[in-house]
Formats: sequence, C-alpha cells, structure tokens
Amino acid sequence: MQKEKFRSFEIAAAEIVFLVHATEDKDRVLNLVSSILIVDRNEFESANLLGHWGNHIDIIKARVEGKPARDVTTTILTSLDTYDRKKLLYSLDNYTDEKGNLHLRLDKQKICEGKIELSDIDSIKIKFKPKLFFSRIKQDYIREYRRLLDSNE
Repeated sequence: MQKEKFRSFEIAAAEIVFLVHATEDKDRVLNLVSSILIVDRNEFESANLLGHWGNHIDIIKARVEGKPARDVTTTILTSLDTYDRKKLLYSLDNYTDEKGNLHLRLDKQKICEGKIELSDIDSIKIKFKPKLFFSRIKQDYIREYRRLLDSNE
C-alpha cells in the first residue's frame, strides 16, 4: 500500500480585477490599489469598455503568482478589521468555490482612503488560487483559509 504524499497548502496566484469609471482618475486609483495591495503597478493591464449609456469604463486586471500572491494574501488578511475578519471566518463556505479558490471583494473607495474592507459595492474582486492538487475537498480548503486568518491576526 502506497502512502499519499502530504501536499502543503499555499496560495499560488492572486487575480485582481476592478473597474474605473470615466468620473474617476484612473492613474490615481491604480496607484492607490497598487500601493495598498503591494502589487507592482506594471502587473496591471487595462482595457477600455463602453458602458450601457455610452460612458467610458476601464477594466483593470492583474495576476500575480508565487511570493507576490502570498504577499497580497497576507496584506489583505492582516488589514481586515475585527468585523470583516469574523464575517469572513463564519462564512468562508460562501467565499470559497468547489476548486478551493477564495473570492473576496474589497471596497474600492476605502482602498483609496488607505483602508482594506470587504464590500460588494464598487468592489475590487480578488481571486486567490491555491497550489494545485492540495485537495479535492472544499472543506480542506476552508480549514486552511481559517488557519491563514487565525495566523494573520
């Protein structure tokens, strides 16, 4: 009988996506998001979209892997206030998909004020992707995210 190898849990990648509307200063928002989340500004790509009413919208995306992804994770988890931390801890099942990816939405306006808060309105979407083949069971990922939250208090 062959023993299954232990696979350690770690974040392999972080995908960041947000919108910048025509009424916002794109460079200012991008610089603030980059500095608060500690992601090199050059990692972000931008595409122009046209809104329903003809308004200009920029979609900004970045994907970081390895240590930069783990740094984004640590930055966010250590910056959450008690309320957001508890909200996340008690409802990790809602934030984790079947592949073990953790989906967070951060308040873009609060980021521009230098704060990191969870929000579903005008948000910065972040998808944390764990290292492949850690597990096939969603609850294993939730347990590890809970451990990460506890260790980053």
